[in-house]
Amino acid sequence: MVKRASLIALLAWAATGQAANFDAMTRCSTGDVKALKFFNVGQASLYRQNCAADDPLAPPLRLEFGYNREVPGDAFAKAARKMIEHNLDDARFQALLPRIEAFNQHYRTTRDGDRYTLDYDDDGSLVLRLNGEALAREQGRDFAEAYFTIWFGERPYSDDLKASLLDTGH
Repeated sequence: MVKRASLIALLAWAATGQAANFDAMTRCSTGDVKALKFFNVGQASLYRQNCAADDPLAPPLRLEFGYNREVPGDAFAKAARKMIEHNLDDARFQALLPRIEAFNQHYRTTRDGDRYTLDYDDDGSLVLRLNGEALAREQGRDFAEAYFTIWFGERPYSDDLKASLLDTGH
């Protein structure tokens, strides 16, 4: 059922062709990505069409992560699941879990210089890319908003990273 719904969402997205131009967006903010609160593994950046927008997490936006060392793909998947679970009530988490698991299975191990991006478009689609290659796509604002709790929820991956990314200079 989830695969069929994802396929339908992908086909609908392809038919509209109205995706935002994420590569033309302005970098609004950056912050260090640290493992175990100590080891710098890279940098995250938040991109928007308008950095002064009232809601910095309203689509369209791009969240980009550049890595300066190897990070195992399964570590991304495990951390994402754990952080989403910490930020959602149990009923909402359980309802989204099959979609979260399907999305997370596409993470790959990064090497120095690799870049992951999460592109969140006006149509509610969330696309995971590694070095520009689309790896996973999920449709629905409910999913995207839940996924962004990893970095922007009440219990984010890093309070310092959340503060840095939400500091857009205005």
